[in-house]
Amino acid sequence: MTKLAMAFALLFGAAAAAHAQVPGGSPGSDAARAALRRGDAAAVDEAHIASTRDKNKVPDKWYDKPDTFKAEIKVTNNSAKPIKSVTWTATLLNAETGNFIRSFDVTTRKKISPGKTRSLSERFVTPRDLVVRANARHPNRPNVADLKVKVKTVTYADGTTSTTP
Repeated sequence: MTKLAMAFALLFGAAAAAHAQVPGGSPGSDAARAALRRGDAAAVDEAHIASTRDKNKVPDKWYDKPDTFKAEIKVTNNSAKPIKSVTWTATLLNAETGNFIRSFDVTTRKKISPGKTRSLSERFVTPRDLVVRANARHPNRPNVADLKVKVKTVTYADGTTSTTP
């Protein structure tokens, strides 16, 4: 009986040790915590930037996807040079008060030939405004924001940029 108990304890201990070994360190560790323990302020900043870089990206699985909205802008190339990329801003304002909610800066790399018009779009995670009307059309998804889009800069194929829309 004691041999069976010893074999069971050994098997249980090996399984627990194998379960504790996960890729990237022990459970609950991350790059920011490791850098903080080392006292490396630059590494802490880099880890924080890396962890927040994809925060607004929409997840791949449908059940993990938060509510999103699509921002779209039409850009016409009135110059003689082809456009390589366009940097634009999508700003959400409260529909009733006009107060600023959130702004998204986007750089879209699409070639736009001279004289042509292209539609540029991007999906973003819908931020929540702090005020929701009681008589909203759908209480879980009220229409609380107006979307304003504006071109900031245009980069041409030769590398020059323009800030005039």
